Amino acid sequence: MDSGTLNRHRRTRTRKRGVFLALAIAIAAATPLAAQDADVLERAAASRAKGAHDAPILVFEIADFQCPYCARFSLDVFPRLDSAYVRSGKVQWVFVNLPLTSIHPRAWVAAEAALCAGAVADGFWDFHDRLFAEQDRWANAEDPHPVFLAYAREAGIPAEPFEACILGDRVASLLLEDVVFSAAARVSGTPTFVIDRETVVVGLKSFEEWSALLDEAIQRKAGAERR
Repeated sequence: MDSGTLNRHRRTRTRKRGVFLALAIAIAAATPLAAQDADVLERAAASRAKGAHDAPILVFEIADFQCPYCARFSLDVFPRLDSAYVRSGKVQWVFVNLPLTSIHPRAWVAAEAALCAGAVADGFWDFHDRLFAEQDRWANAEDPHPVFLAYAREAGIPAEPFEACILGDRVASLLLEDVVFSAAARVSGTPTFVIDRETVVVGLKSFEEWSALLDEAIQRKAGAERR
C-alpha cells in the first residue's frame, strides 16, 4: 500500500468511526471473543490501571483525550494525586476512555493509540501524559497518525507492532467496552470519576477537593472493614 493510499485509508477510518460507533456498540456483545486477539486486549486493559491491585480504594477516571478539561486535570491535578494516593498504595486508578467523537473527532484514534502503546510496551501512561501535554499538536494535525508514531518512537515503543495494532483496530472492542461502561454509569461528559463504584465526581476539581474526597472514602472503607 503506497503512502497516498495509506493516508486516504486513515482518513476514511477516522470519518467512519463516528458513523458506525452506535452500531458497533449494539453488536459488540455478539462479537465472538475468539475473533479478537485476547492477549493484546488483556495487556491493553491492564496497562491503563495504575497503582496497587490491593489498594483499598478504586477510582475510575472516565475521560476523552481531546477534552481540554481532562487535559487540565491530567497536567495540573493528577500528578499530585498520583504521588500522594496512587504510588503510596492507597488508591488504584483506572483510565476509562469515553471518546466524544461528535465534538472531539480525534479522540477515538488517540484512545486507540494510547491503548496500543499499553498493549505493545506497557506504555499507556507515558502515552497518556504525552497526549494531554501536547493535545493541540495532534488534535489540530491534518493527520495525527504520524504524530502518534513519533511519540511511540520517542518513548521506545516498537513502531511496527504499534502501528499494526492501530491499523488493525486490535483494541477496538476494549474501547467499546469502555463506552458501554460509561453509558451504564450514566456518564455523558468528561471528565467524570467513579470512586469505589459509589461516589460520582463530575468535572474538574482541585487537588484539595480530591484529597478530601479520597480521605473520606478511605476512612469509610476502614470503618466498614472494622465492623
